[in-house]
Amino acid sequence: MKVEIIQRTENPLLRRTEIKFKVDHTGGPTPPRKDVRAQLAAQLGVSEDLVIVEKMASLFGRQQASGIARVYDSRELLEKLEPRYLLKRNFPEGVEGAKPKAEQKVEGEKGG
Repeated sequence: MKVEIIQRTENPLLRRTEIKFKVDHTGGPTPPRKDVRAQLAAQLGVSEDLVIVEKMASLFGRQQASGIARVYDSRELLEKLEPRYLLKRNFPEGVEGAKPKAEQKVEGEKGG
């Protein structure tokens, strides 16, 4: 798997860098987000926890995928700005902001 950064745009207002990338996955399936995040983090010299892959799609009939990722200045900013569903997709092991509230049981309610 080879990840190539196509475009890099700084967004100072949201304190993040927006990345467009291409993944060449010849001889294998589309790589998981975790692997792509690791490659992007290594190329950019940041922690994997600061990178979030928004979108990644394979091109029909080709062994290439293209996508969009964002790199934040801090983990708190990432959790504040990104929607929950993206946090769950990128960090399946769990993120504080991605955990749904536990359903509370009403007293006197019977199941059945």
